[in-house]
Order: sequence, then structure tokens, then C-alpha cells
Amino acid sequence: MDVFDQYLPATAATYGRQLWQQYQFQFQVSKPRRTRLGDFKALPDGSLQITVNADLNPYAFLLTYVHEVAHAVVHRQTQAAKRRTKPKPHGPQWQLAFQQLMQPLLTETVYPLAILGPLRDYLRQPAATSFANPALMSALRQADQNSVGQVLLQDVPEGQAFLFAKKTFVRGTFRRTRIVCKEVSSGKSYTILAHALVTISDE
Repeated sequence: MDVFDQYLPATAATYGRQLWQQYQFQFQVSKPRRTRLGDFKALPDGSLQITVNADLNPYAFLLTYVHEVAHAVVHRQTQAAKRRTKPKPHGPQWQLAFQQLMQPLLTETVYPLAILGPLRDYLRQPAATSFANPALMSALRQADQNSVGQVLLQDVPEGQAFLFAKKTFVRGTFRRTRIVCKEVSSGKSYTILAHALVTISDE
């Protein structure tokens, strides 16, 4: 079993492998990162690298993987056209590449119907992060197998203590897609994504 069979939905593993072969990038499954789900880099030696967090469920993993492959596609296109100016990271060229790469996956044989609806809506004008689409993030979260006993931060009452990343916070106010929270031990304020999974604390 290779990495694509292990992390992608079974019906998408072959497609994921084909993208890797076609666009020729190094692919690594990364330890969970709090600030990003995946990453694309053009390395100094000219090679390309894509990483995706290991803790994502197969549907979120696939979406993040294709998101990053779209960056590789745009990079290859820019190189081929010998353009001096780089396109915007999540501009029209990336959006088009992402939409085209996702098209073969927009079927119930790959994504459950509960995810497919909000996913199609999101892909009409994809943003830099899928966190920008609450309906899509909620649908993807429901597919998490490790979310037992956890809730979305946005559903935690203001002033309630909760556990996140092995630390205790108190929920504050909304700031766009994030919520201002105060860490209890240090008293420092942090902004945490509204759709982060947290555990209610008894403190």
C-alpha cells in the first residue's frame, strides 16, 4: 500500500497517483500543523514539493492535496511560458487549475453527498483556504473519525473554557473566520479558526 492508497478515498487513489506522476513533485505526508493543512514549495534545485497533514480524514486530505497540486500546475505553466512575473498564489490562474483538477472527483463515488453539495458551491470561486466556506468545513468535520467528544469552537459559548492543542483557553469574540481566545496559563490572546475542533473544559 502506497501513500495514496493509505490516505485518499479508495476511488481517488489512482487519480492522486496520476497527478503525482504527471506534474512530478515530491510528496510528503506531514505531522499535523496548526497553521496550515498543506503546503507547496518550489525548491532551490528546481524541484517541487507538496506536503499534506497526516491527521486529515480522506476527503479533507484529497481536497488539500489537489489544492496544492493546483499550485504545482500554475508553477509549471509559468515556467513553460517563461513569464517574469509570478501569478497571485490564489488568483484566477490557480482557481481555474484547481477547478479543472477537482472536476473528475465531483461524484458520489468519491465524495459523500453531504460533502459534495457544499464542495461544489465552494469550487465556484475557491478561496485560499477551505476554512473560508463554513458549510464545507462542517461537512468535512463530520467525516472525522477522531472528533468524538469534540465540538467546533464556533459552537462553544463565549466565556467557556476549552482544551485545544493540549492547552486551556477561554472563548472570546469572532474576528471574521477566527475567534479571539485567551490562553489561561499565560493570559495571552490568540486567534483560533472558528471551525477548529476543541474539547469543553470543566475548569
